[in-house]
Amino acid sequence: MIECVIIDDNPMARTALRNLVRQVKSLELIGECESAMDAYGFLQRKKADLLLLDVEMPDMSGLELLRSLDNPPAVILITSKSDYAVDAFGLKVLDYIVKPVTLARLLQAVDRLAESRHTARSAEHAGYIFVREENTLVRIDLEDILYLEAMGDYVRIATPQKKHTVHQTMKNLLDKLPADRFFRCHRSYIIAPDKIESIADNMIVINKDVIPLSETNKKELMDRINLI
Repeated sequence: MIECVIIDDNPMARTALRNLVRQVKSLELIGECESAMDAYGFLQRKKADLLLLDVEMPDMSGLELLRSLDNPPAVILITSKSDYAVDAFGLKVLDYIVKPVTLARLLQAVDRLAESRHTARSAEHAGYIFVREENTLVRIDLEDILYLEAMGDYVRIATPQKKHTVHQTMKNLLDKLPADRFFRCHRSYIIAPDKIESIADNMIVINKDVIPLSETNKKELMDRINLI
């Protein structure tokens, strides 16, 4: 089941979207927010799989909300204009729907998320991924991955043997990795929690490399590790 949140300042738009969500068997509505500020607070308290997010809202826009989140869930942007498409996909949103939303269009977008989840489960079952490094496909065992670091249009995958640099986005790689084995500790870093050597303040040490830990993700990480 995909747990989703509707974020829109228009009550009629929320009602219409709520009615559509109820018709999608794979979706479970866990919250509604009438502003991006409300949504920010909600997402600090509760984890969601998917945001159905309006763009134009008072005080803080949907795009500004996404930029403020260190570890955003999948996002379907829903707006009355197509002007924001470039910015939206620059933020690696799952899909972009121009109002009015139809059931068929929503199902199409949700299917994309289901497919990415299937890919992640397949990677977990296989125990490895293949990445393209220059002109070569390189196999990397999931057990060997220490952390991933975003570097613009590239991602560095650190293993005990080597640091692989691949032309890929962080979100695409995160979608292909099993969620129970990896954790996004910072906007630019994904770690394997079982590889952590130490944590001090907002810094994590893995294989002698120092990795930042954002304050917003610190509590969730503390909940995940075997703290005595």
